[in-house]
Amino acid sequence: MYIQLVSIHGLVRGRNVEMGADADTGGQIRYVLELAKTLAKHPAVDAVDLFTRRIRDKRVSSDYGQDIEELSDDCRIVRLPCGGGRYIRKEKLWPFLDDYIDAMIAFTTREGRTPTVVHGHYADAGYVAKEVACAYGVPFVFTGHSLGKPKLDYLEEEGWSIEQANKELTIEHRIAVEQECLVAADAVITSTRHERDQQYGKYHKSDELPFHIIPPGTDLDRFFPYYDYEMPTVDIDEQFKQARIRLQADLSRFYKDPAKPLILALCRPDRRKNIGALVQAFGASKELQAIANLAIFAGIRDDIESMPENEQRVLTDMLLAMDRFNLYGKLAIPKNHDSEYEVPELYRLAAASGGVFVNTAFVELFGLTAIESSATGLPFVVTENGGPQDIYENCESGLLVNVNDQEQLTSAMIELLTDRQKWDTCSSNGVNRVREHYTWETHVRHYVDAISKLESQPTVVNTSSTNAPVRQRLAALDRILITDIDNTLIGDDAACERLIKLLQENREHMGFGIASGRSLELVQEALDEHGIKDIDVIISSVGSEIYYGPELAPDRGWSNQLRSKWKPERIRAVLDELDFLHYQDRDYAQREFKVSYDLVGDITAEEAEPLLHEALDSTESAYSLILSHGAFVDVLPHRASKGKAVRFLARKWDIPIERVATAGDSGNDRDMLQGRTAGVVVGNHDAELANLKLTKNDRIYFAEGCYAEGIIEGLHHYRLLGPAADLVDESKAEELENAV
Repeated sequence: MYIQLVSIHGLVRGRNVEMGADADTGGQIRYVLELAKTLAKHPAVDAVDLFTRRIRDKRVSSDYGQDIEELSDDCRIVRLPCGGGRYIRKEKLWPFLDDYIDAMIAFTTREGRTPTVVHGHYADAGYVAKEVACAYGVPFVFTGHSLGKPKLDYLEEEGWSIEQANKELTIEHRIAVEQECLVAADAVITSTRHERDQQYGKYHKSDELPFHIIPPGTDLDRFFPYYDYEMPTVDIDEQFKQARIRLQADLSRFYKDPAKPLILALCRPDRRKNIGALVQAFGASKELQAIANLAIFAGIRDDIESMPENEQRVLTDMLLAMDRFNLYGKLAIPKNHDSEYEVPELYRLAAASGGVFVNTAFVELFGLTAIESSATGLPFVVTENGGPQDIYENCESGLLVNVNDQEQLTSAMIELLTDRQKWDTCSSNGVNRVREHYTWETHVRHYVDAISKLESQPTVVNTSSTNAPVRQRLAALDRILITDIDNTLIGDDAACERLIKLLQENREHMGFGIASGRSLELVQEALDEHGIKDIDVIISSVGSEIYYGPELAPDRGWSNQLRSKWKPERIRAVLDELDFLHYQDRDYAQREFKVSYDLVGDITAEEAEPLLHEALDSTESAYSLILSHGAFVDVLPHRASKGKAVRFLARKWDIPIERVATAGDSGNDRDMLQGRTAGVVVGNHDAELANLKLTKNDRIYFAEGCYAEGIIEGLHHYRLLGPAADLVDESKAEELENAV
């Protein structure tokens, strides 16, 4: 197996992971790194690539700007550009993901190896993995980690409006992408029953979609038991010992009596982590203060005032509570810690003192910290809401509590701190049972079993279905123009004639293709009417069909790829019930892979779109929804669209995506204009394409000329006319830019 893992946001590197550096660098980062490294050791796996974004920003380490980082002989981190070099938070990455998809496909093609499976982690990477898996016709696996619908529910409880959540977190877009991922996925990997039933339960999904509950493992080389320090035969890395001395010195600065047992909390300064409940319980209990010290490691900070508002508020409230309860000498709130050596030592220091680990989050999707603490022999008191239920049942290494019940929380901490027999039992259970249930080797064994059951779809048609002259011509091309017909290629007869003449002059190197919403028959009518000949490829019916050469040989590989999860009968059944749609009965409107309607009445396309998605999501069919010219609705298989067909052709015939010129004027051209194609929007374009200017994609050119004149202008802009030697080599240009 060759496995591609995708994790776009956050700071991803193989060593000294900066856990808690910001809201985007949390447990997901550690998860994908450990998964990648352990997968590469499995005998059924030949290679693993972990794809993330390349960051070249003076504010972060230069490690994140390295194109390839070798984690082992068979495992790499591959960093590709996404939204420029500047480090930006995940909510700002959405406009750049189409570029990333093209870069990932180009990288994979250059490497010359088709992935066995593409696994996306979180919504943004899920979107990328879904499209890359589609391009190669291989299974797509999704892990959401944190889902948008539960987050939106929480935000609304906190008083946020939908408008505020969209402005700050693009939450509705994220939820829509998660829904698309669940419909398209061949399997979903979750960590707990709670995650499967409660989190994913808020979305539409097929009863046939396999959910695999595979809890992540723990790095037992780092999270070894606290008592190993008492074993003279155990060889402990000097860096752990050094971290231990640093932490002891740091913590002693805060306490009047450093010898007391330690109540330890480790989390990001996020309101959902509910740190205030722990400080309140400790501050209100004289008994707790008498028997233990409290240490809260809440992320990494230099200056609270420079932090995001949410984190500022949490940390400020914590400091105010410290003052209100006069916890000086009893509470430590250190500013920094590293995840590699200091976090494991914190657990061991707390365990050696006879302390406890506490997590008072309102809900914990998994509860990795409870496993880490248990592995070192430190009993836990954690929230009963979420994944810790599974950990408690498997390990019996602590207590579950209702974190909204202060008396229950306080009593649980006192029970473990004062009942040594109970503490010893929980401590021993944790050390032993984590090694039984929560190792990465166990995780990977179940993971490989799960993905071995997924079947790849054949994607590239046997070229024997295309006659020899056409095959030879397509294989010889190093660039191609794919253009829409109506209001793009045609509309100005004189300009169209000039374009056709230019294409004939460049025919040796440049191909000519059509991508239209029309059926094949109507495409032929339009081309015949305008005397347009010598077409190499026709993408028709909004990208759901591909034909080659004068004999119009169908690409059966493309058709085979589209059949996955396509349920047109269900789609027609739900859309027929919508009174603002009229089923198109025009000739050739309905095709095997296209269901088409007209918008009727006073409703606008913008008003209709969410209603259409709501209806279509209920069908459990994997679909793409295309609205164009404010009047037409086309529903296709999720693997079909003009843009996906263009990328399929580029990969199949080995034409660099940067040398595929795409030209269009309306909404159903949008996805073939985005990404790294040489996109050309003609001057007479519909208003629905105007917002592409906001993406600031340098690969979308807005021509001043209308119709074919705009296409000619775009071809000159990208320097695609003339001999092959004149073409810009994108990779060389990028290397030069980076060097400068």
